[in-house]
Amino acid sequence: MVQVDRGEHLRSGEWLDLNRTYWEERTGEGALRPGLAEAVLSSTLTPRVLHLGSGDGLDAHEFAGRGATVVGVDFSMPAVRRARARAAERDLSERIRFVCANLYELRHMLPEPDSFDVVLSSEGVVSWLPDLEEWARLTEWFVAPGGVVLVWPRSGTPREAADVRTWARSSADLAAALTAVGLTVDRQDVLRATKPV
Repeated sequence: MVQVDRGEHLRSGEWLDLNRTYWEERTGEGALRPGLAEAVLSSTLTPRVLHLGSGDGLDAHEFAGRGATVVGVDFSMPAVRRARARAAERDLSERIRFVCANLYELRHMLPEPDSFDVVLSSEGVVSWLPDLEEWARLTEWFVAPGGVVLVWPRSGTPREAADVRTWARSSADLAAALTAVGLTVDRQDVLRATKPV
């Protein structure tokens, strides 16, 4: 059983149930992040991208439409269903796959270590996770040697809701966690870390 210092179980519990319910009620509210596709796709010619917290897939569809092979992961089944339907509508199903998973269980559901050129997340996604260090270990596990981790800044202000659990994290906290697992942080505006070859 994996727990953080607050006694939160990472694979189940109130934090997960509350946050999943919150996001399932908001499926379809996603928005494409300007400049994100360019930042991701400039890393390599035809990258294999893992998008942690892909929601209803708008960004993931953009990457696939520009030639990337993408695996999007979200813990909301309604969001994953919507993302899959959009991929089929846009004829992108061969380039993109969506997985419904708690990120802390992902290594068991997607056993592909060192296999993604780009692992993408956001400050917003990380704020919904109780264990920052485990997120960093998971991220490092999936990124290929020479690959990059991109953590997109939070857009807008954090959502306030009485019925959710979030954890405040700064860009410096995220950079420290990624550095602690052996990644080299080389950019701070869009947090960018590379895995040594």
